[in-house]
Amino acid sequence: PYLLDAVFRQHSSTMAPLKLKLTKHQAPPRRLDGTNLTWWNSPIKILDPLEKLVREVTDWKKLSNPDDISILKNYDGMLFTCDIEIGDPPTRFSIVPDTGSSNLWVMADSCLDCEVEGCRTEDEEFLKDDCVASQSKVTRCHNFYQRSASTTSQIVTDETGSHKTFSIQYGSGETAGMVTRDKVKFGSWEIKDQTFGEAQQGATFRQLPFDGIMGLAFKSISVDKMDPVFDNIALGNTEQGMSLSKLPIHPETDREYRSQKQYSCFAFYLSKDECRAHSQLHIGNFDRGCYAKDEELHFVPLSSRTYWAFNVSSIIVAEDNMEAVEFGDRRGKGEWKNASDITELQKLHPNMLPPKSFPDNILEDVINNNNKDFATRYSDPMLLCDDCKAIADSGTSLIAGPSDDIGALNLILGTNEYGMVACDEIRPNVHVVLKNEKGEDRIFTLTPDDYILRFQGETVVECMSGFQTLDAGFWILGDVFMRKFYTVFDQGNERVGFATANESC
Repeated sequence: PYLLDAVFRQHSSTMAPLKLKLTKHQAPPRRLDGTNLTWWNSPIKILDPLEKLVREVTDWKKLSNPDDISILKNYDGMLFTCDIEIGDPPTRFSIVPDTGSSNLWVMADSCLDCEVEGCRTEDEEFLKDDCVASQSKVTRCHNFYQRSASTTSQIVTDETGSHKTFSIQYGSGETAGMVTRDKVKFGSWEIKDQTFGEAQQGATFRQLPFDGIMGLAFKSISVDKMDPVFDNIALGNTEQGMSLSKLPIHPETDREYRSQKQYSCFAFYLSKDECRAHSQLHIGNFDRGCYAKDEELHFVPLSSRTYWAFNVSSIIVAEDNMEAVEFGDRRGKGEWKNASDITELQKLHPNMLPPKSFPDNILEDVINNNNKDFATRYSDPMLLCDDCKAIADSGTSLIAGPSDDIGALNLILGTNEYGMVACDEIRPNVHVVLKNEKGEDRIFTLTPDDYILRFQGETVVECMSGFQTLDAGFWILGDVFMRKFYTVFDQGNERVGFATANESC
């Protein structure tokens, strides 16, 4: 991974917006280790099954200033980061704002395996204004938390009086270290006594372009029950001392709603084109200019205060009219050998395209002529999900789902064992149907342009599927989904809102 440099601007302690100017560097896929898995297909975190968490969680604790805006750094659409400051004097850290976890941790100066030999420091050579600046071939050096250098640091002790430890297990390893309290500045909010982890193990993340992770989910899933950063902001545990009001139920039409007021919510705008519009994290409100004028936010109630979890009516693979699905040659070299190849699809998924629906002449045309452009108008849609669970997760790059469903979908998309696909084939749309608080369904459609990710390879543009397998008991609507749909996380009203994102914000 390569650094997206930022010019950090100092702001006063007032609740004025905070904006970080970003430079985008091309970030082609990188192997995290010596395995055959690329890091975006190996989940950054292990997610506990939702049902297990719900059973464990029995106690759900339930201004006249501009929005806070943090501009996010976009690593070729694969990873987004923003900056926070910790300590006094402050140290700036690049962190992943992650709605799929709840803990804040940063790398500590005592970490022996966090740094990469030959890394580079941020200097003027790399602080370029061009949004498509040439990528660096050298990994960026990390920033480290030095407890002894901060006059406001406090050791957190366990029941024996020893410095308390923490450990978080991830898909590719773990991070572990000591628990500390210190001053944390996020946007224009300053939290005096934020509990966080000083990571003393960092081999899993040392080649990745961030210094830590800031969880934005609920305290019920926080390791060691550390208070999440946004919880402290919403409750008023800040220098400003102001708790945040609930967002009006219908903010676009409620006369009491104020775009300049702070509410207990935050929102993500993930840009498709960083040269046109920067990705942004809005803290304490949302931006009406970030989504389509003819849409209102479609708020889906949470099913639990664990992850940002909710019910999904259905996920369907079909053409625009949702009555058929397009697919052509989707096997390894792009050729259907015989009718049994289509039967294989049906074996992978019970709702997959019944072979009997294909007239003989169309089957013969596909098999013999390697026809990429035909549409199977006689087939049924493929139902991937019927009344299932999902979470909105800014810390997951792709869309993840059960292996049987994603395996069947990726076979249609023509993926190889690494998730790579041919760039020029015709593919179906994927429709996610969500029910709002009134019981009304809205269809959120992902086209191939939305879910096929393109990046510059060594010599040519390469493409990969935006769908990955993860048997967590629920779907994960990650950045691929959130880039298409502006997403509002309404903590006060326990719901998530979606609307079609604009090209610029």
